[in-house]
Amino acid sequence: MARQNLDRGTTANDGTGDTLRSAALKINENFVELYRFLGGGDSDNLSAQISFEDSAIVFEGALADANETRLTAVEPSADRQVQIPDADGIIVIDTATQTLSNKTLNIPTLTNPKLNGDIFDTNSNELIQFTAVASAVNEFTILNAATGNAPQLNATGTNTNINIDINAKGTGSVDVSKLALSSVEITANGTANTGASYIVCNKGSALAVTLPDGTTTGEYKIFTNKGAGVATITPTNFAAGTSFAIAQNEGATCIWDGTNWFLVGNQSVTTVA
Repeated sequence: MARQNLDRGTTANDGTGDTLRSAALKINENFVELYRFLGGGDSDNLSAQISFEDSAIVFEGALADANETRLTAVEPSADRQVQIPDADGIIVIDTATQTLSNKTLNIPTLTNPKLNGDIFDTNSNELIQFTAVASAVNEFTILNAATGNAPQLNATGTNTNINIDINAKGTGSVDVSKLALSSVEITANGTANTGASYIVCNKGSALAVTLPDGTTTGEYKIFTNKGAGVATITPTNFAAGTSFAIAQNEGATCIWDGTNWFLVGNQSVTTVA
């Protein structure tokens, strides 16, 4: 129903306006329409749970307690438009714990996200699967890099020494396109670096190198000698004896079986039993 205005006539008491009865009817009908609108279809009672204030719509709790939800808007600095989609669902609140489904996020910034389950590709096929371990303290840290530098995948966490395990499935292999080992050059008598896989011996005279026990079964240690002096390698535990010597421009490969170092590849190496 459109709003009904009371006809006051042209001048006071000229008899051309609404009669008292017709004016009262219009007033009543206007109020009935307001009550139906504000009372949820009830023409006799206003809504007990929704009210309007000068700056908010107030939704009272259903239990007639002191709890209420106030719908307000921040003072706009320009014209704004907020659209409610043509769909069922719950409005997302920034600090609430809610589950979102079938959402596309364009260039999102995620701070400390919790990933539970899988990441899928554009065809909805599994791309990466995440499996949580209770009370985990070690993790991966991924770093990108500027021009001329390599990105990094590092083991980080609470423990001091942390392995990285890469496992194929079944009889599958880990296929590496090109492999380079971390290397350290040793030019004076001392201990082979435990953090490098490739040790380059380079001394003009005899070089004595101590090889500590390995830390992981299957660990490799490769030695080459480009110095003029013979490099004598003395493992703490050596299956073939006490030490082995490498002449200039020769090399040797050792593998740790969990108890001893074994020579598995060598070129003109002298072993001391």
